[in-house]
Amino acid sequence: MLRAVIAARQREISLMLKSFARGIALLHVALFILFVLYLQFGTSDGQSRLLWTVWLPIDFPVSLITLAGLDLVQGESELASTFRRLLPFFVHGSLGPIWWYFLVMTIGRIFSRLHR
Repeated sequence: MLRAVIAARQREISLMLKSFARGIALLHVALFILFVLYLQFGTSDGQSRLLWTVWLPIDFPVSLITLAGLDLVQGESELASTFRRLLPFFVHGSLGPIWWYFLVMTIGRIFSRLHR
């Protein structure tokens, strides 16, 4: 009986943790969409590209992919230019939320194991 209660409690905690992790990932997506909308409609100067640096510490270490990708792709071809322009959108819009989901899940599991 006690094992069944403990197992049910662990399932409940696991579901709460997944919901919280999804919420954090969705918050990241929402903030990223607001950021992109601000870049598109709220800024008109050439310095707006520097605003991407805000996401470097937020999505660290995933944001290192952006830095590495921008350094690795050289040249002035249209393909290279398109890659450099779209890479931050992919990294911070797709990989960032995935990173935060797994980060929250991992930390939650570590704490739940320590709590046992």
